[in-house]
Amino acid sequence: MLKDIGERLFTLIPVLLAVSLITFVLGSMSSGDTARTLAEKKYDRPTYEQIEKIRTEMGFDRPVLVQYVSWLEDALRGNLGFSYSNDKPVVDEIVQYFPKTLQLSLLALLFLIIISFTLGISSAVFSGSWIDKISRVYCFWSVSMPEFWFGLILLYIFGARLGLISVLGGNSMKFPIIPALTMSLCSGGIYVRLIRTNMEEVLNKGYIRAARAKGVSEYKIITKHALKNAMLPVINKLGIGFGSLLAGSAIIESIFSWNGLGNLALESVKLKDYPVVQGYVLFMAVLMVLINLTVDIICGIIDPRLKNV
Repeated sequence: MLKDIGERLFTLIPVLLAVSLITFVLGSMSSGDTARTLAEKKYDRPTYEQIEKIRTEMGFDRPVLVQYVSWLEDALRGNLGFSYSNDKPVVDEIVQYFPKTLQLSLLALLFLIIISFTLGISSAVFSGSWIDKISRVYCFWSVSMPEFWFGLILLYIFGARLGLISVLGGNSMKFPIIPALTMSLCSGGIYVRLIRTNMEEVLNKGYIRAARAKGVSEYKIITKHALKNAMLPVINKLGIGFGSLLAGSAIIESIFSWNGLGNLALESVKLKDYPVVQGYVLFMAVLMVLINLTVDIICGIIDPRLKNV
């Protein structure tokens, strides 16, 4: 097991290097002069000499690949640089804002599991019934509705009309229930269809018919036999989905003024705070890699045949 984990981690190193290189190069190619931006913060009306001095001090006059190698060496030591906007270490910024994003994503994952399992299993067991028709309508709506648009609608209803959440930002929301519901409802359709398809396939297997012929209760057939054998693709998809919730929460955090890591990244893009953006992308890439590795390990434990794949 440890050998397999080590081999997987080793093969993922090139992925992280490629992500970090692409992010750094794209940041350096973006519009605007970073040296001028920093000089304007330090001096009221910076002269050409002062701008060039900042450029030399920060190393912006060096080739891009040389800058990247220098940044990568610092990143391997845990130093992702300093924010241009507040001079705080990027690592401290990530540590400060990530718990909010994690809280939002975990709550969204919980809602996603409840919604998708309830509708998916019910529509498979009662195929063709009214609940199956509701499930089909929901799946169509879920894959069609843009997440940001649905978030704006809920913000208007629960914020502007009902006054249950703040529309001006701040820390009035202790638990991001509405943002989490937005994320889970807009992504749940895929999981509902996946669970329904797998459950229907398993319920038509010969051993399920044999269990019914022996008089085994339907509840026991579904929970002990069918659900267990239908869950492997769902667990794999949920693991990837959790990574997507973490990395894709930026828009929802911005709409609902939730001070998470995604909102920080969007503000950093607006301010051209490239060290924070690069740190955010690298951190999310590491998280995605670790989540996928964890999912592979869990699936290998559930089905040992996958260890040899």
